[in-house]
Formats: sequence, structure tokens, C-alpha cells
Amino acid sequence: MYEKLHSPMNIGRVTIPNRVVMTAMGVFIAAPGGGVNDDIIAYYEARAKGGVGLITTEVTRITDGPGGGEPCQLAARKPSDILELQRLVDTIHKYDTKLFVQLQHPGREAAPFIIGEQPIAPSAVANPIGGAMPRELTTAECEELVEKFINAAWIVQMSGADGVELHGAHGYLINEFLSPAMNLRTDKYGGSFENRMRFLTEILAGIRKRCGKKFPVSVRINAEEMIEGGIDLQEAVKIAVELEAASADAVNVSCYTIGCIEPGTFRQGWKRHMAAAIKKAVKIPVIAVCNIKEPAVAEQLLEEGCCDFVGVARGHLADPQWCNKAFSGREAEIRKCIGCLACFGEIVKLKRVKCAVNPVTGREREYAHPVKNGAGRIVAVIGAGPAGVEAALTLKERGFSPVLFDDSARMGGTLNTADRGYGKEKITRYVDSLIEQAQKAGIAVRLNEKATIESVKALNPWGVFVAGGAEPLVPPIPGIDGKNVFTAEDVLLGRANPKGKVAVIGSGMTGIETAEVLAARGCRLTLVEMLPSVGPGMYETVVADVMRRIVPHDPKVLTGHRLERVGPDGVELTRLEDGEKVFVEVDAIVLAMGVRPRKALVDEFKAAFSNVRVVGDAAKGGRILEATQDAHGKAFVFDA
Repeated sequence: MYEKLHSPMNIGRVTIPNRVVMTAMGVFIAAPGGGVNDDIIAYYEARAKGGVGLITTEVTRITDGPGGGEPCQLAARKPSDILELQRLVDTIHKYDTKLFVQLQHPGREAAPFIIGEQPIAPSAVANPIGGAMPRELTTAECEELVEKFINAAWIVQMSGADGVELHGAHGYLINEFLSPAMNLRTDKYGGSFENRMRFLTEILAGIRKRCGKKFPVSVRINAEEMIEGGIDLQEAVKIAVELEAASADAVNVSCYTIGCIEPGTFRQGWKRHMAAAIKKAVKIPVIAVCNIKEPAVAEQLLEEGCCDFVGVARGHLADPQWCNKAFSGREAEIRKCIGCLACFGEIVKLKRVKCAVNPVTGREREYAHPVKNGAGRIVAVIGAGPAGVEAALTLKERGFSPVLFDDSARMGGTLNTADRGYGKEKITRYVDSLIEQAQKAGIAVRLNEKATIESVKALNPWGVFVAGGAEPLVPPIPGIDGKNVFTAEDVLLGRANPKGKVAVIGSGMTGIETAEVLAARGCRLTLVEMLPSVGPGMYETVVADVMRRIVPHDPKVLTGHRLERVGPDGVELTRLEDGEKVFVEVDAIVLAMGVRPRKALVDEFKAAFSNVRVVGDAAKGGRILEATQDAHGKAFVFDA
């Protein structure tokens, strides 16, 4: 399967066994203060075991102080780091996977409350969307940092790693030197193209002198910065050519925007033209980071010749066995990344990484050894949404015999509503993978069958997992039962088709996605949110992505307003700032005010059975992330 993707290729003198690179991602599970621990080893080992050709580690600090961009990250700053990195390297090499350590300094992107001082940068230019004003480096300090990078590369080489990658993208220090928008210096490290390249080319020359020509060095660059005065594709090609001349062994082509992680609505391979332009200009291998979720798309990029290696980053958070499944004809079993950015949302809150579709990610050591004491005992699982399926899969792994009930014709629960919005086909593919996994595991599934006390008792189960989800919240507000009132679910499933002026009450994910559907149909929207901003609790990039498609339809957005009454010709709101009443004339009202657990269902089964667990939305309304995390954890420790 996937002949090109599965073929070996060299970076420098190191042979990579296949063309899949797990590109760098911060995960916040290394040692506090910087360094290797058992958790980070278990995380990377799971991906090496999964068959990926090359792992590029997370950003690895080259120095403390201003260089410590993350509280828990790998480190290559002093000789004692060699032994720690060696533990990681030796573990990865058991599986023939190669390991490059990505060396990084955050520059102006470092947070003062993390590093304890003012950030440093080539010039005193702050991030335009927020962040501290950095202190401009002196020429001598620039020279010292060049030596820090060289020293870090030597530490990595001594540890036995296969190579290093210099992070020259995403707005970090090396990128700041390269970018005319961030480098306003007038000394030898600024001004002309040659001078802006100097910081990086001096690092490359120093690594060659210290580590020799046989030690591979890859450089990650921005193909497009998408900021005023920044690097464009033409300039990126020049940078790549210069890097090849300066003895770089590979170029990793990325793309920097303000908030550079693309959400799930972006199509796979959307950046392929960037890598292709650079590949035409250089002979060294090009690694393309192109939002890849599926092996077929990765193979296509290689066949088109736009790159030599395909970067699959978040795909490996979702499924560490991505490569093994692809190469053995089990692609349908891959847990596909849905682009929800739950992973990134956790990181920006300084928490360890989590994945919505894979609750083991970041907790590999915790979940490494499930107790397999199920002994074939039957467990009824009520509801085949993400929580129910996750619970069933975990119980099956432990040796239980789960029986999965759902009164719908298709597994997936409310995901079969969530995939109706714009660009949500990744949700559909995720449900497809859940179905495939359940079938492969041999789980008994009873679709189109509502679980009753009698039907479950007939199984004589050892226990019951209630994963029946939640129902739309419809508050007891005057007029709420009017004929012009619908739920978001009604709209998304096509049970209702409101027209004209429509008020959407609630701006969570369901609310704004429903608003997007209505806007596309030509409705004139009013979006009402009780909290101060749209998309409360959601990662801002996801909110911005949806809103950029709604805003051109000129919606009226009322934040800080509470729904008080519904009438046949509109809604009455209270402006929370001053208590003033506001009437909005609309033809229809769509409720997206959240969900509440199906308490009656939970109470019914708790009354009838003694060994009951309640998981997912049936316990507490939340996202896919919370549902799968809850279900896996409770199934992992389930007993009498």
C-alpha cells in the first residue's frame, strides 16, 4: 500500500525508512524546566512503534531564561542533557525510526510570566496580536546565541540522535532574523537579504565545523508569513536556495500566519504549491507540511512531485499507528484528525496535550497496561456516540464483552448532526473510523434499537455504561414553545428551514455553525450571546474561522444579552450591562443554548442496575474531547 509513501529516502547520509515525517508539535509533557522524562519517552515511543519514518521532536530549548518558551519541553543546553536525550534516542531506535531534535529559541514569542523576564528579539517589534515588547539584542548577544545553537546541535549529536532541525519559522527567533517585517537591525545581522540570513548561515557553518558534514541538519522555514512586509513565497525560495548553498540537508516548508494552526475546515494539501515552488529551486529534500490527515492525500503529494517527504503532525496525535495502518491496508481503521484544535487549545492554556479523538495521547504511560480481567463478562453500553464507542472499545480491550445499543441507524450520535456544517467532512470520516474500529474489535452493535430496562436485563450484564448523550437545552421562557422557534439540531438535520430574519440564540460551536448554514441560505441573522464574546470557551482560531464566513453576510451580533421572551414577531432581550430591554424583530428563532444530560434515562438505569457508569454528555455536556476522555478513563478502571 502507498508505494511512494512507503519507500526509503536519505536526508544527508541518514536513510529514512519511509517518507512520513512526524513534524514538530509542542505537547507540554516533558520535564518541568526542560528535559526528558518517562512521559515524553512513552509519547514518542508510541509513534515510533507506529511505523513513522522520521520523528522531529517538539521545540527544544537551547538555553534557559529567555530561551525557555515552554514550561515543559525538551532541552539541549548543557552536557548533562546528553544522557537524558540518549534515553529518548535509544527508545526510538528500537523501532528503526529516525529522530531529529528541533532546536528553537522563542524570541519575542516567549511569555514574560514563563521566562521571568522581558523577551529578546532581533528588533523591538512586538507581535501585532499581543505579547510583550521584546528587548533588542546587541550584536555580541546575537553572536552568543549563534554559539548556543551550535552547542545544542553538538549535544544532540552526542546523544546519538540522527540529526537536528533548526526552527526558522512560526515567528520564533531565527524567523525573526529572516523576516523583513521583524528584523529592523542596521548591523551585520540586519538590512540586506544577506545580513538577515547571516544569523542562520553562521549557525549552519558552526554546526558543520563542530559536528562534521555527516550530521544532518534540516531547517524549517516559512513559505508565506502573510503579514505586511513579511516573507512571501518568492523570498522563501531565495532563502531555501541560500540554505542549500550553506550546506543544509533538508528544508521543512511551513507557513506562518498570526495563529498559524489551521482549523478543520481547511482542505488537505492546501499548501502544496508552497512546497512545490521550493522543490523546483533546490536539490535537497523538501518536507511539506500540508494539513495531511489521510495516506491517500500524502501519496498524491509525492506522486505530484511537490515534495520528498510528507509531514503528518496532528494525524499522529490522533493515531500513533497512522503509518502501520496505512501500510498494511487498514487505512479505514485510522482515527482521523478532525482539525478541532483541542490539542492546541490545551497547550495555550499551559496544559499537557490532549486529543479529541484519542484520549490516550499525552497519557501513554498512564494507560499503558489495561487490566485484562473482563473474562468475557457482558457490559451494556447505551448510546453509540463518541463516548459510547470509546467506552466499548476500551472495555473490549480489557476482555469484557460490550453490547452497544443505539436507536439510530448509524453509530456516531450527535456527530451525525455536527458533520452537517461547512467543511465538516472530517467529522464524517471520524465516525466512519469509529464504525470500522468497532467492527474490527468484534463489538456487538444493536442499531435501530432503543435500550430498555427489559432488553438490557435480558443480557444479565455485569455492568451498564450510560452514554445516551444530552438533549438541547430549552429554557422555560415565555413563548419558547411557539411555532417560530426551532433548535439548532432541527436546522442542521433539515427538519426546519427558517427564512427571512432569524435570531440564533447562543454562540457556542453549534450556534455559530448553525448561523453559518443559515447565512449561506440567505437569512438575515442576529446572533445573541449572553457572555461578553462570541464562541465562549472555544479556541479563538476556530471561532475566527467560522466568523470570517458569517461576517460578509452582515449579521447583527449582540453579546452580553440574555433572552427573556419570545413572541410571534421577535425576541425580547435584556442587555446585561445596564438591564435595558431590547426588542429584536425576527421571523424565526433558533435555539443553540447548549445541552443538558438526559437525566431521566440516567435515573432509569441507575434504579434498575447496581453497577452503572455514566459517561460523556450523559454525565456532563461538553465537546468530543471531554466525552472520549471521560469514557476511556471510566472504562479503563471499570470494575464492580
